[in-house]
Amino acid sequence: MNRKEGDEKPRVATGKKTAAKKKVTKKKITKKKVSKKKVAKKKGSKKKTMAGKRAAVTVSDRERYEMIQRHAYFLAEARNFHPGHEQDDWHEAERFVDQMLNKG
Repeated sequence: MNRKEGDEKPRVATGKKTAAKKKVTKKKITKKKVSKKKVAKKKGSKKKTMAGKRAAVTVSDRERYEMIQRHAYFLAEARNFHPGHEQDDWHEAERFVDQMLNKG
């Protein structure tokens, strides 16, 4: 028997029933909204604020020296490292750092 185009191959029954395929749809998952828990404030307790008060700044001598050194370097860099002004840079940096630390 010669097959022509479009002819189907004859199917042989195997005795097995084929189950009809069901389409599977994915359920949309929504995130639940989580509300922040409110903490009940205790009566009579207030946070202490630093309004109008200065915090004491404690800096060791080594930290002060390193701050002055760093600021003096930036001053020298700003003038392109021209020689002869190293002492001026150092004294200016000392004044700046001391003023900054005293303001707290």
